[in-house]
Amino acid sequence: MEKFFYSEIYNNEKKHWWYSTRRKIVHKLIGKYLPQKDGLKILDVGCGGGLLTQELQKYGKAVCIDPSEEAVNFACARGVNAEKVSIIDYKRENEYDCVVALDVLEHCENDLSAVKNIYNLLKPGGIAIIFVPALNCFWGEQDVISHHFRRYTRNDLHNKFKNAGFEPITQSYFNFFLSPAVFLSRKLSNIIKIKTISKSELTNSNFILNKIGKIIFGLEYYLIPKFKFPFGVSLLGVYKK
Repeated sequence: MEKFFYSEIYNNEKKHWWYSTRRKIVHKLIGKYLPQKDGLKILDVGCGGGLLTQELQKYGKAVCIDPSEEAVNFACARGVNAEKVSIIDYKRENEYDCVVALDVLEHCENDLSAVKNIYNLLKPGGIAIIFVPALNCFWGEQDVISHHFRRYTRNDLHNKFKNAGFEPITQSYFNFFLSPAVFLSRKLSNIIKIKTISKSELTNSNFILNKIGKIIFGLEYYLIPKFKFPFGVSLLGVYKK
C-alpha cells in the first residue's frame, strides 16, 4: 500500500464504519467457529493500525505481523506484539488456534504460497478467517493505491483453500447493500480518470456519511454468516485445518 494509507488506518479504524463493523464480524466468527473462547493463540496478518490485534488479546495471546515498517510501528504504539515480516516468510509450525487475514491475500503476488503457509501456521482444528476484495467489476483506483494484484470470486477463494488442505466452513460476499453505490462511484472515477493517490476511500471525514455507512453495513453484521449474499464488494471465508 501507499505509505500514507497506514496513518489513515491508524487514525480512522476505531470509528470508521468499515473498520469497526469488520472487527465486530471477526469477533462473531471467532465466537461461532472456535469452541474454546479463552487461552487461544491468534495471529493477525497484515495488522494495519493494530486495533484488531489489541482487541483479540481478550481471547488469550494475540500477535500481528506486517511487511510494512509503518504498520508495525503503529501496532506497537497500541501496545501489541508486532513483527515486520510477510505472511509468506513467517515460518512457524502448528502454533496458532486462529489466523486472521483481513484484506491481505490480494497484496500477495503468490497468494497460494500465502494460503499454504497459513495452513502450516495453524494447529490441527484451527481456523483461518479471511477477508478479501471481491469481483473485478469493482476494480478501481482504490485497488491501485492499495497495490492489489487481484480481486476474488467465491470459487477462487474456495479452491485455493481447499487445494491447500483446508476444509471450507463458510463463505459469503458482504458489503452487499452499499455495492451499487461503490460500483457507480468507481466506474465514474474510472471513466473520468479521477486520481485519488493522496486520499483513500476510508478517510473518515464526514460524520453523517460515516453514520449511514455504519447503520447499513451493520445490518450485514446481523445476517452474517447465516445468510449468504449473492455478491458484494468484499468476500469472507472461514476455513478449518
